[in-house]
Amino acid sequence: MSAKKEAAPLRGAKLIKKAIDAAKASDLISSPDPLPAALVRKMKLPNGESLSPAMKELLSFDTGWIGIDYDEDEAEIEAMSLEEIVEEHFGEEAAAAFGEAYEMLSEDCVFFGNEIGRPSCLYLGEVDDAGEYPVISLSWHGGVARVGGFVPFDVWAAQELGALERGKEIGDVPVAYAALPKALADSNGDGRIVFTPKAGEPGLRGDDDDDSEGDVDEEDDED
Repeated sequence: MSAKKEAAPLRGAKLIKKAIDAAKASDLISSPDPLPAALVRKMKLPNGESLSPAMKELLSFDTGWIGIDYDEDEAEIEAMSLEEIVEEHFGEEAAAAFGEAYEMLSEDCVFFGNEIGRPSCLYLGEVDDAGEYPVISLSWHGGVARVGGFVPFDVWAAQELGALERGKEIGDVPVAYAALPKALADSNGDGRIVFTPKAGEPGLRGDDDDDSEGDVDEEDDED
């Protein structure tokens, strides 16, 4: 007699439907504010890609909980850099502590403005086999930065909404989903699911910053 094959864990829209049921049951989302169906179909991420199945399902139910900014006329979700998110949430004094992370995770991010335990964002790098982008979470305590997680959006949302057990540490997921963060950490970073970035100067923007970078390059060439 052959062994019974284990059912694959829920992913994508099916997992979000379960998460929505959990949010309703716990009254976490008591007054949903859905995105109109026509806008859900048209809405694009900052990189020009369509929303993932999971995000479509969530935004069709409610936009308020996740707290993302979008341009309704352009049907596009607003982008932020990781550095901007750090400064927005922790202040400019924290910016240098995350220096290495800005170089490694240089693609656009979508900041989640909801009140959750850890500041987090969708990182628009590489998707996983289910078409979901990773969620990057951040912490800064006592001057020490921690970055990572690489939890697929659908799994992250299900944890936050109560359908899956929420991890105690950044990147923790239920056993059935344990392989997913590592795969996304490999494809989007250097394989570390969570890391303390080397401190360094924040990414520079503006004409003065460009000049400064050019001066450094010239000095290096002279050496």
